[in-house]
Amino acid sequence: MVKFKSLTFKNLPNAAHYNYCKNVHYKTVNAGEVVITALGILPTEFNQWLTKETALMEWIKKSQLTAMIAEADSRMDRALVALNAQIHALEFSIDSKIAESAHHVAIMLGNYGYVYSKPYEQQEGDVDTILLQFTGEYAEDAALLPGVQAWITELQGAFTEFSQLLQQRDIRSLLKPKETFPVVRRGIEKVYHQIVTIVNAGAILNVSSEFAALINGLNPEIERLNSEFHRVRRNIKNAEPEPIPQQQYTGLPVTPTPLILYVTPHDGTIRLQLGKDYNISYKNNINVGNAEFTIHGKGLYTGRKTVSFIITR
Repeated sequence: MVKFKSLTFKNLPNAAHYNYCKNVHYKTVNAGEVVITALGILPTEFNQWLTKETALMEWIKKSQLTAMIAEADSRMDRALVALNAQIHALEFSIDSKIAESAHHVAIMLGNYGYVYSKPYEQQEGDVDTILLQFTGEYAEDAALLPGVQAWITELQGAFTEFSQLLQQRDIRSLLKPKETFPVVRRGIEKVYHQIVTIVNAGAILNVSSEFAALINGLNPEIERLNSEFHRVRRNIKNAEPEPIPQQQYTGLPVTPTPLILYVTPHDGTIRLQLGKDYNISYKNNINVGNAEFTIHGKGLYTGRKTVSFIITR
């Protein structure tokens, strides 16, 4: 007896069940008349759900825009961290005027706290205000501080890019499909299981030799999809490590462990686990200055991603 094997949707990415469903639809249209009658409008309904899912997947591909926002944010964070480090170092200048100006600016920046740990919209507001301060009340102080203007210029460039990308994201949000991914997924699975039930019944009833051949022909395809897509791995480059605040110099290796999140279209935001999903290594993490850590994908995750942080006295 030929038995139709079904896929486990929850563990498969879009490509797997899309290819499979496409095979079911296009190959069953030529199956036995009894099965076709039983299927009725199910293949059409199935395609309607798939169309909705395709639209949602296109929407989810905004992850490219999300990645661009994250990169602009990272650039802005680096400029802020470097600006803070430069100003704090100048507070100890032997030139009293430079030290005094650096102190004024440091107090101003301190009022905003760790900007890079705040939500995007709040970061945008804070950095905009900081940049206005540097062209207004603190312009003279900034002009006296060596090397600071270069970081202000870098911060301005990163901020402009960051703001433009956020605006693009807001525009895209107006075009977001009405139905959520879980709703569409449930619709697909519901119709899918109805189709599988009818197809299995057709196999049991042995409707026709043509239908039996259909089942025999599809099963190897299902096996291939199962084996191929259950091993799908995610690239750790798309993970989002929590920004590392300035670390205190101790004379020993500084090894902060960041919270690392991974956003997926199917499962939402996943908190990765050290040792299970990734390992971490450090570089230049003893002396004052720029340090970095690299997260190395493990298990279901591949690739690696390097993030910088600052060590200060």
